[in-house]
Amino acid sequence: MISLIGSDARIGLLAGSLAVGLLLPAAAQAGSAEVENHMGSAVAAQLNGDFAAAAVSFEAALKAAKDFNPGDPRLGDIFHGLAVANRSAGKLKDAEPYFKLALLVREQGLGPMHLDVAATLTEFAEFHRLRGKPGEAVEPATRALSIREAVLGSQHMAVAASEGQLANILMDGGDHHRAVRHAERALDLMEQALTPDHPSVAQAIDRLAKAYRFTGRYSEAETLLQRALEIREKASGRYSLGVVPSLDSLAALYLDQNRLSEAAAYFEEALAFRAEPPGAPLPEVAESLDNLAGVYRAQGRFDRARQLLGESLALRRKAFGTEHPEVAVSLDRLSRLSRQEGRLQEAESLLRQALAIREQALDEGHPDLVKNLEAYAGLLRETGRSNDALRLEARARAIRTSQEARRPAW
Repeated sequence: MISLIGSDARIGLLAGSLAVGLLLPAAAQAGSAEVENHMGSAVAAQLNGDFAAAAVSFEAALKAAKDFNPGDPRLGDIFHGLAVANRSAGKLKDAEPYFKLALLVREQGLGPMHLDVAATLTEFAEFHRLRGKPGEAVEPATRALSIREAVLGSQHMAVAASEGQLANILMDGGDHHRAVRHAERALDLMEQALTPDHPSVAQAIDRLAKAYRFTGRYSEAETLLQRALEIREKASGRYSLGVVPSLDSLAALYLDQNRLSEAAAYFEEALAFRAEPPGAPLPEVAESLDNLAGVYRAQGRFDRARQLLGESLALRRKAFGTEHPEVAVSLDRLSRLSRQEGRLQEAESLLRQALAIREQALDEGHPDLVKNLEAYAGLLRETGRSNDALRLEARARAIRTSQEARRPAW
């Protein structure tokens, strides 16, 4: 029996009961139909992007499954669904225990080399990326890659996906040269499995170009990104939403090289395509607004940058609610602009709002929380409140020291 109790106790309960539960015949599944109905509702909500509703339905499925045998694979599906739904809703603290439970059930019930285990490891790695801990994402992503290679063979598309995820994780962690190797293999596998002009090949090209960009290989990155743009133009036409990823990537490359006019042109085009179709994903439009605002800020066009960042904040609030970490991103960017303009009281208010969201939603060691503390401390010093700044700096320093002590040697 699975009890709806605290997450740590729930993990302990399952750990103790799985060893014997898996050896017993399955109990009568009186709640099977109810569980399936709740699972169907949860999946539908996820497909609609309503992850909070999905989490509610998964919780209802878990409650209905209270009499299931601990080894029932549907429990692994429920825990996996709860983990992904909470992570996608920005509730990172709530997601972690469900990832651990999903792994526990799936490894014990299906075996450590099952593809469902690889699926949970992949999502768990993405969870660690989102919480700003790429070092902790390496192990689950590497395990997922090993499982997929063993089960599916080294040339499978799922292996390419795992290679790509590892490249992204390593870039997040600053290991850009190692990321290049994984991104190159991911592209090679994609090119072998698909036609050279397949849109998925363009995605793999974008990733490798980003890795090249981070290692200063700008010319090679630009060549790759122009190829990706040609692939997308062939698939959907030059003037379409389909080319936006290439426009964004080229603009970011030009921004790195301080080619501001070219960067602005590509970001403006990307924003026009994203904002035009009715029902375009709000977070993507918000990101385009932020990208273009960043160029305008670099050009000294502060009024225009402020307008775009304000629109982005409104879109993120509409898409995620007011307490999501993505909203804190918009508040943070607006605060930096306000500080640059000398509007210090406004900058402080925005930083304080961002900090409140991050303290509620993120782990104490999340880099965004630490940066928020440091930015707030810097602003306090700038306004003559050194004692208050010292307290925030001490907290940020303690977090960084703790993170350095636990950082894996990869």
